[in-house]
Amino acid sequence: MNTNDTTTTECPVYDIPATNLPGLQAKLDEMNRRAARLGCEPTVLKIVGEYDVERKREGTKIKYLAHYFQVEVTGQTPKLNGWQLMAAIEMQPSGENMVRCVPGQTVPESYRTTDTHCDHCNSIRFRKEVFILRHDDGHFAQVGRSCIADFLGNVSVEHILGRAEWDFALNTELKEAGEESYGGRGEIVVEISEFVSATAICVRRLGWMSKTKAAELDGGFGDGPIPTSSTAWRICTSNDKYTQELIVESQLYAEERDMELAAEAIAWGRSHGTTGVADYLYNLGVACRLDIVTYKTAGIVASVIAAYLREKERVAEMGLKAKKVSAHVGVVGERQGFAALTVKSLKYIESQFGVKTLCKFEDEAGNVLIWWCSGNSEWLKEGEVVDITGTVKKHNDFKGWLQTELSRVAEGLPKAKAPRKKKTVAAPVVETATLLNAHPCPL
Repeated sequence: MNTNDTTTTECPVYDIPATNLPGLQAKLDEMNRRAARLGCEPTVLKIVGEYDVERKREGTKIKYLAHYFQVEVTGQTPKLNGWQLMAAIEMQPSGENMVRCVPGQTVPESYRTTDTHCDHCNSIRFRKEVFILRHDDGHFAQVGRSCIADFLGNVSVEHILGRAEWDFALNTELKEAGEESYGGRGEIVVEISEFVSATAICVRRLGWMSKTKAAELDGGFGDGPIPTSSTAWRICTSNDKYTQELIVESQLYAEERDMELAAEAIAWGRSHGTTGVADYLYNLGVACRLDIVTYKTAGIVASVIAAYLREKERVAEMGLKAKKVSAHVGVVGERQGFAALTVKSLKYIESQFGVKTLCKFEDEAGNVLIWWCSGNSEWLKEGEVVDITGTVKKHNDFKGWLQTELSRVAEGLPKAKAPRKKKTVAAPVVETATLLNAHPCPL
């Protein structure tokens, strides 16, 4: 009798969100250590496919692509003396049975309503569970726990049942890992495009606040500003009352430009190689090339928005220097219209008085105009061409080229003033008699 035979079984293909894969692998590693103690070969997780699914987060309405992996789990299920464990039948207080099949195996539906009999001892008595085994010749047997050792030829009951429990636990783990809420079993993770989109919303509505700057402004009293990464993390992972109020009060709702900016920033972050770059850009590239964000990596991943916006501004500035055509426009102190300006950048900056937005425009001649807007300039979007009216506040020089600073900017060109109507002065009425007396006719 050979008690060490095994058969390799393949589980069905499971769809696992990319955010859950690290946790599943960690759990699998832990379970494999138990398998080693049972004398069994480890089970291996194999990725056989991947795809994206569009998701929309309630509250902020962030649209993002949730990445999924299709995995197979292969391992060795013990076959003892020609018998292979197929399922455990758990008797419920309601009188119904719970069927737990070994991953990749099935049993006839008749076992859903089976009683507690044992085919080995031919007795029916109170049992919490029975086990279903299948022989190489295809027939099934139902055996009680206490009879398994004798039935299989004095094989360790701990071995067969321990491995069975391992298989059952694996099956449960795989099913739970397919749920997007699986992160609650271990470290919480967020899909990267969702998190960076949330960061883009926070930067647009609240301004950028790094962890370092927030710590400097805190002063050790714990009442300083909240870092942008912490706010973005909260709206992606929490749905408590405080978070809901924060979203509503600060209007942290996603717009198409937020998702577009997030996608651009992630692609830019991933483009940084492993050599020839500063440590920050190297680490940023490593973090952005992952499909998930953890609380530990949230700070550096969130910074990709601010870093990308700075890079866009730097590239734009280099382009302006190359043109060498920037000049002052308008007359200081005068209010006038500026047509066909391209919105080059919108930079949101947190201050002690709230969020200020640095709006940078460029006219068709390449001249630069800026406007410091208090709050959010919601009617402006990067890349759009707009007509505005503003007062020329001053002319200055910034990093080598001339720019015009505006104030009191409004959308649209000034309306043409209607011409003034000339007042018609009526001629005085003079009586005929008076005229005759003043100029008598000669006789």
